[in-house]
Amino acid sequence: MAQEAIAFAAPGAEEMTRLAAGVGGGLVAGVVEGVVVKMAPEMGAAAPILRWGTLLGVPALGVGGALFTRGLLGDLFTGLAIGGLGVIGYTLPEMLAPITERRAPGQIAAGGVKQLPPGIASAPARAQMAAKAAGLEF
Repeated sequence: MAQEAIAFAAPGAEEMTRLAAGVGGGLVAGVVEGVVVKMAPEMGAAAPILRWGTLLGVPALGVGGALFTRGLLGDLFTGLAIGGLGVIGYTLPEMLAPITERRAPGQIAAGGVKQLPPGIASAPARAQMAAKAAGLEF
């Protein structure tokens, strides 16, 4: 059985160039997607198309470019894909909130019932409301 050794060495020019290209691609993806997602609400009816098109288009472009190019350009597209997917992971929960109908704390629910926010800070208010509902309030 052969033993493998783990060794640390100073990076060479090729590794540094690949890393710089990948970081550059990720930076470009983050800047482009961030600007478009921030500007999209001001675009009116085109906002969902701009937002979703950018969030899905940039990583798709990066993946396609990374698969079909080699060398420095392939490394740039790999960074673009990874940066684009990072932006999707960051913005997706907030963008899906209207679809999943997540209610903000304190909103009036159906039937006129006020929803209290979760957490320890609002525990006394929840206890008071429970006591009032049970008829135990003095």
